[in-house]
Amino acid sequence: MRSVGDVVAVYFDKKPSVYARIEMITPDIKPHWYQIRLLFLSFPPQETTWTLREEYLEGIEFTMKGIPIQVIPLEKPGSGEPSPRERDKKTKPGEVLSFENFRRKKHEDDPGDGDS
Repeated sequence: MRSVGDVVAVYFDKKPSVYARIEMITPDIKPHWYQIRLLFLSFPPQETTWTLREEYLEGIEFTMKGIPIQVIPLEKPGSGEPSPRERDKKTKPGEVLSFENFRRKKHEDDPGDGDS
């Protein structure tokens, strides 16, 4: 189950539309339903309360007035494995890279670029 403070992506009609932060979760009068107060991280920020089942907060699609909606949980920063690109980096932590080396390498690879 999601918890207060989690950030989710909200998809309207199968298109990513807005991020939202869960502000409050309280049980609804109907069993297995919850009142979810969301703060949409938009300009300006807007707050709303939706009545949802737990599975809807885990990414299962539902509809509102016939429009498909999905609430996709986002991973917390630093909670996953590093991406393959980050894992395969050849630089060492703290290593300083010189842009001059990149310029020189580019010029060596393409001497006819007219920059000389």
